[in-house]
Amino acid sequence: MEKINLKGLWIEELESFLDKLGEKKYKAKQIAKWIYNKGAADFVQMTDLSKELRQKLSQVAYIGRLKFIRKQVSKLDQTEKFVFELADGGRIETVLMREERRVTVCISTQVGCALNCIFCATGKSGFERNLSAGEIVDQIIEVRGHLNENEKITNIVIMGMGEPLLNYDSVVKAIRIIQSELGLSISARKITLSTAGIVPGIHQLADEGLKIKLALSLNAPDDELRRKLMPITGKYPLPDVLEALRYYAKRTDIRITFEYILIKGVNDSEEQALKLAKLVRGIPCKINLIPYNPIKGCPYEKPDQETMQAFRDILYPRAPAVTLRKSKGVDIQAACGQLKGEA
Repeated sequence: MEKINLKGLWIEELESFLDKLGEKKYKAKQIAKWIYNKGAADFVQMTDLSKELRQKLSQVAYIGRLKFIRKQVSKLDQTEKFVFELADGGRIETVLMREERRVTVCISTQVGCALNCIFCATGKSGFERNLSAGEIVDQIIEVRGHLNENEKITNIVIMGMGEPLLNYDSVVKAIRIIQSELGLSISARKITLSTAGIVPGIHQLADEGLKIKLALSLNAPDDELRRKLMPITGKYPLPDVLEALRYYAKRTDIRITFEYILIKGVNDSEEQALKLAKLVRGIPCKINLIPYNPIKGCPYEKPDQETMQAFRDILYPRAPAVTLRKSKGVDIQAACGQLKGEA
């Protein structure tokens, strides 16, 4: 009999598993707390379960773990990038960022990505498979073991490798585990999911009741340019994406974040700033301007500081909130668009 991996199962599934073993369902919550909240890697550690149950569990189940391959630390800002190996040999990257009191983990949802955005290293590596809920959550658990003393993870951004809304069920399940007091106990308002604009997924997420923050990787103020940068625009044009975002904002009462990667000579003109301000009008939002981060084999460059500041100054106050972000971990290929799961 093949053993079952309990990491990734949530309360109802754990209850069903225990029921088949002839055990009381209430123990599911104890097991969940040990796996996710306390990070137990072995049933021996579950000291509030009977010795008999722990032995029984070890015979039919196991607690899966990502294999830690390496960690790189940025010399610029102390950002840390982790490479993890999956059970089938696939590799993903996870990033730990620190800023004042905020400790943020950027997690991946797929091995590679199928969207092939031309400014992103992940898309150039191709798509292998979706991650399971357990593999998504385990990135946070594993990174948690590398924190400094008295540090605590405060924020989660689902912005690593892959398009989260194309792995919808596993991502939503992982978010429920992350939010729960029995899980990682991280508040919904501290979780942000970034999408390239998968319209059905945005609508579905709006109705889930999760109340997480939603970010759109926008990067162009019109369909024509966005199609060149992000081929998914051909399937989901901007008018449909913006309508879905309005629905999300109305349904959840949470403002949308627009992520706009500034690429020299491509999308950084004054005219494009004005078009962008007009595009987002009427949507409760903030805009994060992100300097392009270089990737191998890509001819683009980031604009100079003066151009980026001028772009920002045109947007605000035409747009309600605009931030010019500073990329983290650029020297270790850990910044936005640079992840590709290399060894």
